[in-house]
Amino acid sequence: MDRFSIEILERTVKLAIEAMPPDENPRLVPCVVTILDYIKLPDPAGRSALWSAVTELSEIARVNCQFLIAARLAPIARQLGELSQSSDVA
Repeated sequence: MDRFSIEILERTVKLAIEAMPPDENPRLVPCVVTILDYIKLPDPAGRSALWSAVTELSEIARVNCQFLIAARLAPIARQLGELSQSSDVA
């Protein structure tokens, strides 16, 4: 993932926490923790877990009518999905 995508992801996670409080959305916490851990210490081996967390967070945002958050996460999830598919082939 490039630095720009990581920056967008980090800002979107912060926005998600503000818009969807974790105490009202218990599924949010594991996603946020996984994403922030990856941002702090990027590890190619953790891309699959990151993809799962971003995809789940996007779904949570859609369910909670947070469409801006879901729209920001969609291209990142797509990029991560493509990266994991290309690493599976190699």
